[in-house]
Order: sequence, then structure tokens, then C-alpha cells
Amino acid sequence: MTTIRTLHKDAPEGRRKRGRSRFLKRHIVSSDQHDFVGRIFDLSIVAYHFDTYEQLTQHPDAKYALSVNEEMTSLVNRVESLNLVGSLLWPDPFPTDIRTYPISRHAWLTVAGDAFLMRYVSVVDCALLLTNTVFESGLASQKCSIDHLKKKGITATVLSALQRLREEQGALREERNSRFHHGLERVLTDDDTTFRMASQFERYGHGVAGTDRYERKIDVVLSFKEGLVNLQREFNRSCRRLERTLDDLYDVLHPEFEARFVPRFRAGAFARKPKDAR
Repeated sequence: MTTIRTLHKDAPEGRRKRGRSRFLKRHIVSSDQHDFVGRIFDLSIVAYHFDTYEQLTQHPDAKYALSVNEEMTSLVNRVESLNLVGSLLWPDPFPTDIRTYPISRHAWLTVAGDAFLMRYVSVVDCALLLTNTVFESGLASQKCSIDHLKKKGITATVLSALQRLREEQGALREERNSRFHHGLERVLTDDDTTFRMASQFERYGHGVAGTDRYERKIDVVLSFKEGLVNLQREFNRSCRRLERTLDDLYDVLHPEFEARFVPRFRAGAFARKPKDAR
């Protein structure tokens, strides 16, 4: 049995109530409900009418639609990959013996937070690449930014939608930079030092006893649940905002796509023939 007594010269006196440990209702992230997404996915079926890419390039309408589909698919996949993080934040079944897992409870939350930040923030990059393709701006992926798109003459309404998408990420984008570029770690609970140490002892099979900085009995499982709920709250709030702002972007990209696609459309050899012509 390992006893931990965490001391801080600036620790507050007396006990402190623990945070919420009852799980929130999980929000399942979706990015394929908008009409624009369905329109692009429906058009992508044309790819099955060609044996080679060279054949496809002979049809400007198909080439344009499939180019947009490629970026749309990447964006949708990235958004819906946030559900992978959701599965870490709503573990089912809940781990009863963490020693059977390759990482500690504290590490579990750290990795889940890292995955969320990376995938959430990169949605904007995928949205920029989609916009670049819809407008046929020709920017290299490394230079595909709001500023460079503006120089290419992207409409103000689309630029505004992209800017709102970026602004919605706000503090999470700043945290991503701090975590991945500066090595700073997120504080998961109100006494993260004790939780991290206790998690390490538990992971390697030692019993844990003692009190934390708030003179509360150390409870690694309860601290784990508190950390999960903190991340759950941020996940649900952020993903709901993301879906709304992406829909706003789709609203303004859709007419631009149609304005470019429709004049190119030709009912080629791959078009469905009338019944009486078969």
C-alpha cells in the first residue's frame, strides 16, 4: 500500500467539494446531413463509369465533381472521426481494472484530449481545402489559408463563414499550439498532480491511500470520472458548434459549386439511357 500526501505551499485550507462525476449524455457527431454533402456524394457515383483517370479527365463535369468529392470526403471523415474520441470519453464498458490496460487513467484522459484537439482543429484545414477546390483556386495545400484564398478572389460570404469556423475554435486552437508545439499539458482535475501520481501507482498494481491538496481521501476512479466529465462537456459543446458553423459554410459553398458544375454538365456515354432506347 502506497500512501500519498500532497503538499503545496499555496494549498487552500480546508476541504473542497469534488467536481461532477456523473456522465453527460453523449453527442454523436455527424457531418453528412447537409444537402450539399449529399449532392456531392450522389455525383461521385460517376467514377464507376470510367476505367482510368485519363478517361475521366475527358469529361470536365465529372472531373470537377470528383475533385470536390475528394476534399468533401476528407472533411466529412475528419469531422466524424471525432466520434473515436467520444468512445474514449464515454467508455463502455467502464474499465474496472486499469492494470489490464496499457496506460494509466491519467494517461487515458491525456491521450483522449490530444486526439480531440488535433482532429477538431484540423477540421478548419480540411474546410479550407474544400473551398479551394470548389472555387478552383489552385492553391497548394501548404498555402491554403484564409488570407491566400482572399487573394484568389473568394467571395466575402464564404470568407466570412471560414472565419467564423476558425473563430469558433478559439481557445482550443491556442491550446493545440501550446500542447503540441510548447509541450504544455492540460490540467484534467482540480488536483492533477495527485491524480497523475496515484494513477501511476495504480497502473503498476500498488494500492493508493492518503489525501490530496484539499485534504480529501484519494479516489483514483472518482478523479478519472471527474476528468472524463470535464472533457465530455467540452466535447459536446465544441462539436455542436462545429456542426452549426460547418452547415453555414456548406450553405454558401453549395450555390458556388452548382454555378460552376451545371454549365459543364453533359449527358455523356455514362448517362442513363431512356427505356425505349435500350
